[in-house]
Amino acid sequence: MKVINKIPFTSQLLIALVLGIIAGKLLPQIIKFYDLLGTWFLNSITMVVLPLIFPTVTLAVVGIFKQRNFGRVLAKVFIYFFVITTTLIFIFLAGSYFSHLGKGVNNVTSTASIKEIGDKIDLWNFLNEIVPSNIIASFASGSLLSSIVFAIALGLGIGAYGVDKADLVVKFFKAWVGVIYKITDFIIKVSPIGIFGIIAADVTKVGWSSLSSLAVFVVELYVAYIILAVVIFPLIALLFQVSYLNILRSIKDLLSLAFFTGSSSVVLPKLLERLKENDQEDSLSDFIVPLGYTFNLNGAVVYLAVAIAFIANIYEINLTWTTIISLTVLLTFISKTIATVPSGAIVVLLATASQLGLPKEGVALIFAVDFFANAGRTALNVLGNTLAAKILSKQSKVRPVKVLQTKIAHD
Repeated sequence: MKVINKIPFTSQLLIALVLGIIAGKLLPQIIKFYDLLGTWFLNSITMVVLPLIFPTVTLAVVGIFKQRNFGRVLAKVFIYFFVITTTLIFIFLAGSYFSHLGKGVNNVTSTASIKEIGDKIDLWNFLNEIVPSNIIASFASGSLLSSIVFAIALGLGIGAYGVDKADLVVKFFKAWVGVIYKITDFIIKVSPIGIFGIIAADVTKVGWSSLSSLAVFVVELYVAYIILAVVIFPLIALLFQVSYLNILRSIKDLLSLAFFTGSSSVVLPKLLERLKENDQEDSLSDFIVPLGYTFNLNGAVVYLAVAIAFIANIYEINLTWTTIISLTVLLTFISKTIATVPSGAIVVLLATASQLGLPKEGVALIFAVDFFANAGRTALNVLGNTLAAKILSKQSKVRPVKVLQTKIAHD
């Protein structure tokens, strides 16, 4: 164990990735074992997400409420989220379509099945379910958004009742969050084992031969991801005068973990801790990041834009500027449902495709390589929300509030 601890965490993840690929190729017979390792790991992270987010958001709202500027902060957060996601969708949808991404790939077929992905998203059902009728049922179903809504309401209730009067509740939540952080530390330490299982299972299920014909999509998708990470995000950081390089340095290991697991939930607890380093003790990041997991999925919207352009070009479907603008508006709103359903990005892609009359076979084609697409998509979601937390914390100028005090655990 001591030898393993001496290996840098990012290197452990890379080793797990390589071993997973080798195992998936050489020993496909034990895929159930691979699946078990991956499922245990992802379930263990899912197990702590809501127990962490609920008290964290509640305490964050209490901290902001004490400054008497909650409404202004909330308005800034949502304006930022919607402006950024709308701009990204328009840029990458138009850019990918008019650069003819997907032309010449019309002879590709896919064996991927989309029958089990889920039904088409109903935006009105999504809006109806934002406010929970039964918070216990929301917790049981793992509904992140409705749980956040109740956490905000509880935080406002504590603030209105009086933080001093509700001191017992606040102290309980502080202690609870500290305990959950300790559980998370252990889960993160054993994450390379889970990654090994996830990678080995995916390689066994999908295989390499069926993916080679879609290499052009994966490559050009990652070109878009790189443009977002090394051009657009730095420009946004420069505009708001925050250090993008410092952000990358502070969460580089978390980005690696998100990339290899394909799950942003895996890094959420550590990300909330990390954002309190470098004197950023205010409660805004505890509020912004969980909310951003629903409303600010930058990597996901870039993926959706590129995928739609790719499918349209494969089947030679004409997209006018009017259609692109309409699609941008549609995706801006419907993309907010990604975090609320399994395989959210694919479900949103299906819903959008049906609105346009794009063939479902095109979505199945994309689904065949979703493992590769999801890796970069997830890492960029984490990076985008970290950037948002830094920018909005600076813009809102909330003084440090000692509502949530937990010892920062270093990797």
